[in-house]
Amino acid sequence: MNKKRISVKDITIAALLTALALSIPMVMPFKIKLEPIFSATFASHVPGILSMFVGPFAVIGTAVGSALGFFTTLGPWVALRAFSHLFFGLVGYKMIEKKWNIFAVILLTGLLHAAAEMVVGVISILVSGIPAGGVFKTLVVTIGCGTLIHHCIDFAISLVIFYALKSARLLSTSVNFKSFKG
Repeated sequence: MNKKRISVKDITIAALLTALALSIPMVMPFKIKLEPIFSATFASHVPGILSMFVGPFAVIGTAVGSALGFFTTLGPWVALRAFSHLFFGLVGYKMIEKKWNIFAVILLTGLLHAAAEMVVGVISILVSGIPAGGVFKTLVVTIGCGTLIHHCIDFAISLVIFYALKSARLLSTSVNFKSFKG
């Protein structure tokens, strides 16, 4: 079994990203809320996306932190959507580790992100007893497209922060902008 050692620096970065993921839902004033179906909090995906450049332990920590933060502010359905970021985060980590083109990473993780949030949306609609009229439009347009757009915006913000952290020698991961290796 191949065991990879985790550095103290990476643990510290993961802890800071988890703290940000926990606090952003609590303090961010810019939120769009269409309960119980959809909400969007500015930059809420940034810690989770940055965690993909650190390691799977960071992805897990930020997903849990984000879920706890959203649970305290917007309730269980939004918290479950936040926890679903675990899936796209782990896939994104593996893609970055294997040097996939960053635009392919953004697109694939965005689609996984939107799909996972749509699944939680379906569950919340069924449990909440919301009338079925317009559910498909709500799921695809509001949750699916809204999440994909939000994901891409937050990924762009994350790349700016990633390069600042890389310049400060806090992150050593490289990003593939050139080849479409995958």
